[in-house]
Amino acid sequence: KKSGWLGYYWAPTAILGKYEMTKLSFGVEHNKADWDACTAVPDCPNPKVNSYPTSDVFTVVTKAFSEKAGVAMDYMKTRQWDNGTVGKVLAWMDANQGTNEDAAKHFLETYPDMWTKWVAPEIAEKVKAAL
Repeated sequence: KKSGWLGYYWAPTAILGKYEMTKLSFGVEHNKADWDACTAVPDCPNPKVNSYPTSDVFTVVTKAFSEKAGVAMDYMKTRQWDNGTVGKVLAWMDANQGTNEDAAKHFLETYPDMWTKWVAPEIAEKVKAAL
């Protein structure tokens, strides 16, 4: 409807990749101690203004994998992307009814400046040629 909207949403999601959103500030940083002691406790008698915490995302592998998969581990340590990019890929996937494979190909075609830093130059050239 192209009208204003105020609410809470999480990322990454297709909707945040599709629409331009502005994060509103609570005016304070996240305070974990206050969050744990009161903000996250139902019926806390004295809640304070507290920003939502940022969730960390980790890549976890087994010890056996890490010891045997040197090149793959190099990639795993280097690979990173932001929620905005993930949201845009999810929005593309939703708009095009794309499969996971379609979205991966779209990502590789659309964001070479990002993913080529994750792999050796000769590997990047092979991927580009295969696209």
